Amino acid sequence: MTVLPWAGRRSALIVLAGLISGFVCWVAYRLPPPSTSDFEQIWVGGRALVRGLDPYAVVPTTGTHYPLFYPLPAVLVGLPFTAVPFAWARVLWAAASGAAFAWAAMRYGRGLPVALLSASFLNAVIQGQWSPLLTAAAVTPAFAWALAAKPPIGAAIFAGYPSRRAAVLALALVVIAFVAFPAWPFRWAEGLRATTHMGPIVARPGGVLLLLALIRWRQPEARLLAALACVPQTPGLYETLPLFLIPRNRWGGYALAGLSYVAAFAQQAIVPRLPGMALDDLLAGRWPFILLCFYIPALIMVLLPRRSEDTLPGVLASARLGGM
Repeated sequence: MTVLPWAGRRSALIVLAGLISGFVCWVAYRLPPPSTSDFEQIWVGGRALVRGLDPYAVVPTTGTHYPLFYPLPAVLVGLPFTAVPFAWARVLWAAASGAAFAWAAMRYGRGLPVALLSASFLNAVIQGQWSPLLTAAAVTPAFAWALAAKPPIGAAIFAGYPSRRAAVLALALVVIAFVAFPAWPFRWAEGLRATTHMGPIVARPGGVLLLLALIRWRQPEARLLAALACVPQTPGLYETLPLFLIPRNRWGGYALAGLSYVAAFAQQAIVPRLPGMALDDLLAGRWPFILLCFYIPALIMVLLPRRSEDTLPGVLASARLGGM
C-alpha cells in the first residue's frame, strides 16, 4: 500500500475537514431543534448589493428581522455564495470555513487541530459564523482579509498576531467596500445602535480577571486573551474558537475541547432558550459556563511558565526536525 507523503495527507485532511463541516451543517438544518445561521444576513445582503440596493435596508425585512450587524467587507466576501439558494450557500460556507480552519490548524499545530473536534467549531460551522476564518487569519496570512469582516474580533486577533500583510489585506477589503457602497459605515453604525446583546466580556461578572493575562503581555496568546476580553462580542460558543490558539500542546487543546462540551450541554440543560425569552437574559445565564469552561482555563494556560519549545519559533523548529 502506497503511503501518501505529508503534503498529500495534509491536503486530504483539509478536504475531508471541509466536507465534514458542510455535511454537519446540512444535517443540522434537517434535525430538531431548529437552527439559525448568521450567514443568512451575508447572503441576503450580498443579493441586495448585486441588485444595486442598500443591504442595510433589505436585511431587516427578511429572515430573523435583525439589522445587518456586519460591515460591508463581510458582505463582499459572501458574494460568491449568492449564486446558489441559501440552503446550499450556508453548506458551502461551512465547508469553505472548515477547510480554511483545518489548513491553518495543521500549519500552526499545538492545540489548534484539536479544535476541529470541539463544540465551539461545530457551533461555528452550523451557525454560519466567522470565527473559523478569523482564527485561521491569526496564523495564515492568506486569510488576513477576514479580519475586516468582523472588526472587533479581528482587532483582538491582530493585537495578538500583528503583521503588515494582515493590515494591508484587511485595509484593501475595506477600500473595495467603500468603492462598492460609500455610505456603508454610517448604515452599519445605525444597525449596531439597535442591538444590546453585544458588549465587552470584561464588563460581565468575572470578566475583569482576564486582564491578568497582561502580566505576560509580550506573549501573543496573552495579548489575544486580553484583547478578546475588551472588544464587543456575543459570548457564544462559536466566539471561543480563537481561544484554541492559546494551548501550548495538543493536551491543552483536548482539555479545552472537552470543556467545550461541558459548556454546551450545561447551557442547554440549565439555561435553555424558552419561547419569548430575551436574548440578553439567555446570554447572561449562559455566560458563567463560557467563563469557567473556556476563559479561565485559557487564562491559566497563559499564566503558566513557558518552556522555550512552547514558543511559536520553537514549535516551528520542532515541526521541521520532525519532518512535518
